[in-house]
Parts: sequence; structure tokens; C-alpha cells
Amino acid sequence: MPAEFSPEDDGRTCLQGRLVREVIDRGSKSERLALRLELEDGEKVLLRRQGGHPIRDPVLEALEGQVLRVSGQQRDGYFFVQDICRLDDQNQ
Repeated sequence: MPAEFSPEDDGRTCLQGRLVREVIDRGSKSERLALRLELEDGEKVLLRRQGGHPIRDPVLEALEGQVLRVSGQQRDGYFFVQDICRLDDQNQ
């Protein structure tokens, strides 16, 4: 799984990794469980799906634990997902 951001022709970026749920902003008023894409190098990227609720998105929650390829745009503090593709673990 490549961990680096790779530009697409339409200006979007593609990321690949496993979707994990964990506590973010621990100890602050914003502390919550969130879904992050864990890249091969261990970096974790907070995801927000286009058209989805920023805090609780049932579409992303259903994909927890799966290996995904997502495309979209890096924003301040999160990755704005426009397309999601599930990948078979055997293709890694």
C-alpha cells in the first residue's frame, strides 16, 4: 500500500490504507471517536465524506476495518473524500 499522496489528473489526491476508529482530540471538549485512514507508514488521516455528516457518517462506519482507496482533497485537518473503493486484502 503506498502511503504517499499521489495527484490525480482532475486535481484530486488518492490515498490507500485501512479504516480504523479511534479517539481523537483526547482531553479536549472535542474528544470523540473518529474514523481515520491508517496508511502503510503509520500516518493516520481523518476522513470526511462528501455529503456525509462530519461527526458520524454511517457510510464510513460500515467500512471500518476495511482496506480502502479514497480520492478527494486534503483540507485543513482532514481529508475530504469524494470517491471510495474497497480493496481485497489479497491484492495488497
